[in-house]
Formats: sequence, C-alpha cells, structure tokens
Amino acid sequence: MHSVTLLAQPRSKHPLVKRRALSSGRIETKNRGTFGLIWFTDFGEKFWEACQTVDDNAKIRLRSSGFDEMNWSISFRFAGFKARLTSQKYKGFFGTPRNSYLELRLGCQNPNDLRMFVQALSTKFENPPWILNNWKKIELVAGMNQEDVVNSWSQAMGMEITPEETKSKGWKMPTFGLRNKEKEPETNEFEIFEDEVGNEIKMRIHGALEVDGSEYAIMSHTDGDYASEFEIMKIDRGRGGNISYSGVDDQDLYEDLSEAAAMHLESIGAV
Repeated sequence: MHSVTLLAQPRSKHPLVKRRALSSGRIETKNRGTFGLIWFTDFGEKFWEACQTVDDNAKIRLRSSGFDEMNWSISFRFAGFKARLTSQKYKGFFGTPRNSYLELRLGCQNPNDLRMFVQALSTKFENPPWILNNWKKIELVAGMNQEDVVNSWSQAMGMEITPEETKSKGWKMPTFGLRNKEKEPETNEFEIFEDEVGNEIKMRIHGALEVDGSEYAIMSHTDGDYASEFEIMKIDRGRGGNISYSGVDDQDLYEDLSEAAAMHLESIGAV
C-alpha cells in the first residue's frame, strides 16, 4: 500500500453536513445551523467529488466528531483507495475555517494512481490547498513546517511546486475594513452591559469594523472565566453623540464579521 499524508487549508465552512446521516454513510446538507452538523468545508466537498469521479460507488462515513463543528474525522473508500480526512480547530476563538486545518491520509496499491488522483485533486482549488493560514502554529500542533507541507504535496503529485504557487490569492473580503484611526476607540475603552438578571458585564473594545456604512465593535469579556470569548456588536449612533450597541441578527453576516475580526485581532496580537 502506497500512502501520503497531506495538510490542507479549508477556506469555506460549507457545505454543512448532518452528523447522523454521515454516520450512516449518507450526505445530507443544511444551509445554516449549529447542532448536529459538521463543517464539511470546501476541501471536503471537492475531495468527495473527486472520489465520486473515479468511483460511482464511493463510500463515505463519519468516524468521529467533537462538540466543535470543526473537529471531525471521516473515512472514504473508492476505486481501491482508502482515505481518512480529519479536521482540527487549532487556534483562535471564532468559528471560522481560518482557525482549522485538514489532514488527509490517502493510500492505494498503485503509486501511479495515487499520484494522478492527487494531481487532479489539486486543480480543483482557486487557492492551492497547501497554503495554510498560520505556519508557526501549524508546526506546533501538526509537527510540519511550511517546507514539509509543500514538499509532501509536491512529492505526492510528482510535480514541482513553484514559489508563486505557495502564495495565497487572499480571503476575498473586500467589503470589510477597519474604521479610520481617528474614529478608533482607545485601547483601554470599556463598555458596561447588564445581563437578564441585572448583573454588570464589563467588555473591552478592541476596535471596530465597517461594512457598507455600518459599524461593528469587536469586544472581549474582562471576566477571568470568559476572558477568551469575543463578541461582535453593532454600533448604533444616536443624537448628541450617544452610542448604544445591539446584537447582529444576520447569522451569515455575523460569521463574516467574526472572520474579519479574527484577522484584526491576530494583527494586533490580541489572540
């Protein structure tokens, strides 16, 4: 059996797949939701498409999954191949594909078939899957540095990967931007909220994002038990300079804001 181990970066959480169905070898998707779902990701979807391309009777089954939608392991069998795809969240506080990586273990008897399959798989992505989001943290958790990851793909494909092919084309978030610095709150700015029973909750403001003219504050809890939790709140400006905050009801917008916030927090060393 010839085998390879490859690390890959997911760039979208979709499709969302039902755990129970996947445990029975079936793919059932939902447009949104949390409970009972895993983030199959764009990589998982394209890998499964590649499996079905070479074998109409390809098999898929969920091996294990954690509480987090980003932690799971799935096995595949197709055309003499055996594969295991494992997703692992390894950094950050937000639910975003940037904070996870995938490990693909793939094997078959014929090395030429293995090489051709990986070559075909690699062409399905606009951004090469071997470009990971945070090389330093990946090396700590997975034991592979950038050279190791790129070389493993290169050897699996039997092809050289050029320096240009190790550069990402970006995360495609053109409508998001930080507020102008003159509007940026002080680094020690806090807001006090009340929960449903009247207890005070103190939040630190780390900056804000602007989307189509609307502003959203990036906040963290100051309580020790929740200090690692961040929130996104819409900034509502009233008369006389009064400012209030409200939640973000649009789940898709909230997820996009969280991803942009994660990049900002990483850039200022807050995470």
